[in-house]
Amino acid sequence: MKANRSARSYLPLALAAVVLTALPAAWARDDAGAQRLEILPQEWQLAGFENSLDLSGIAAATKTQCLVGSDEMFYIQPGVIDAANQRIDSKRPIALPLASTGKKQEIDIEGVAYSSDDHAYYVVGSHGLGKKKGDFQPDRHSIYQVPVDPVTGQVKKEGIRRTSLLPWLEKTPEVKASLKQPLQQNGFNIEGLTWSGGKLWIGLRAPNQDGKGLVLELSPGQLFGGGKPSAMTIHEVSIGKGRGFREIAAVRDGFILLTGNASSEASKKIPISAAPGPDTRFELLYWNGSDTTATNLGRLPQNGGKGEALLVLEDVADHIDLLVIFDGLPGGEPVAVRIHR
Repeated sequence: MKANRSARSYLPLALAAVVLTALPAAWARDDAGAQRLEILPQEWQLAGFENSLDLSGIAAATKTQCLVGSDEMFYIQPGVIDAANQRIDSKRPIALPLASTGKKQEIDIEGVAYSSDDHAYYVVGSHGLGKKKGDFQPDRHSIYQVPVDPVTGQVKKEGIRRTSLLPWLEKTPEVKASLKQPLQQNGFNIEGLTWSGGKLWIGLRAPNQDGKGLVLELSPGQLFGGGKPSAMTIHEVSIGKGRGFREIAAVRDGFILLTGNASSEASKKIPISAAPGPDTRFELLYWNGSDTTATNLGRLPQNGGKGEALLVLEDVADHIDLLVIFDGLPGGEPVAVRIHR
């Protein structure tokens, strides 16, 4: 990894854990050669968030201040983290500027990241078509810069800026053909966002290209600096046919990737889907940010929801603790997970 990658903000968790599954021999191992992914016993709660069945992104500016997004809303929700009680409480929502004036306004927020360089959150829409009707909605093609007070870590309501990735995507050969195509048919769709080393890293749910998932790398200055669109860096990561990235989270030596189906389920308007089966298998992978392969860390337990968002709680020499938030479950029903290096 690049030497200038910044570590994330971390939260302490207790050491007790329950073994979930064994890991392949590729990334980290202890003296005995064992590797494992564990479910931690803490029962975290996201409390008071609107549209709590559809929480889709989260990032933290400090140990106590975070920002949460929902894919069914046009506003963001700051949160206060209480690590001692494993609780994140919602504060008053903040509306984001929109490109349209229609009756139903939806950004389809799919990723939230925090940049310590810029003292700002970044919030991205899916940049895809509507999943049910396959219609183009301008607000989905949005990315926002949300300023943060560098002292308190709290969101500033003034100074929020909006732009779109679409002009950059249209100049990127690897994804151009999939733009404005239905997600059921491998159409372009963003689902993950993180920040590391001065760059935004964008995980694509689709397209999956011959078993490879795509991660886009782009400087925030390119987006919000007023310059002309230029090509962005494209990373291809082998994850298997029909798989896509649901989230990406930066850690000290790379990234944790959350994967699920690349294509969405069929709808009345789009009755045929390229999905290989039900979207019930969600796995965590480690990726160093440059290779074309990633290490499969293990499968998350099935709980009726869809793995959707990751928050790094702690990142130390021998392990990473993550909070996994699930779409379709009240309050995201967070699950705390430990990855042993």
